[in-house]
Formats: sequence, structure tokens, C-alpha cells
Amino acid sequence: MAYLHHLTIVVPPGGTDAVVAFYAEVLGFARIPKKSKSEHVTGAWLQLTPTVQLHLSESDLPPHPSVHFALVVDDLAAVLDKLAARGACWHTQSDVLGSPRGFTIDPAGNRVELIQAADTLPAAAG
Repeated sequence: MAYLHHLTIVVPPGGTDAVVAFYAEVLGFARIPKKSKSEHVTGAWLQLTPTVQLHLSESDLPPHPSVHFALVVDDLAAVLDKLAARGACWHTQSDVLGSPRGFTIDPAGNRVELIQAADTLPAAAG
């Protein structure tokens, strides 16, 4: 058995605070303390779920244009409102397994796929 513990994305030097604000304000992530061995690395850690974290690592390397991660959200419409309020882009994609989805870009240029949770979709009119 395997499960995801964390993923790391690159942010430009000095860009951590803007990226932390994006994930906190748009998606409700909480900043958490970095472990002692990682304190020398510039960046931040965020808690996504009780068991999954997002690590931000400052680097001069640009993000790869096709690399992304996908998040399932309970209320995609509310997230889209928050993205619009921040002036963030949104690119609608075809549904996946019956759920609306699309891509945005965080302030560091990382692609993030957002998918509406299937169990929160409105029931079809019958």
C-alpha cells in the first residue's frame, strides 16, 4: 500500500508569501511549521488534508508547463469566484468522470487542476 504524504512545487525566490496567500485564500490550506531538517530551505509547508501536505521550495528553476497536480474541491463555483476576485486565470476542460474541471495557475506559474467533487454535484432533474 502507498499513499501520498506531500508534493513539492517550485516558487521563485521571494515568492513564497504570495503563493501561500493564494493557497490559503482560494483553497483554505493552512501554513504549518517546517520540520527542523528543512528549515534551511527557503519556502513553506501547507496542510492540504489531515494526511497530505504541499511543500513550497524557492528556486530559480521555472515550473514545467505541463506538470500539474489535481485537487478535488467541494464547491468549484465558490473557488472560481475566489479565483476571479484575485484576477487568476481559469481554463475550463471537459468533464472527468462526470465532474466539471479546469486549470488555473498559481502566482509562481504552477498549473493546478481543480475538479468538482462528484458527491457534491447537484442531482440531475428527472
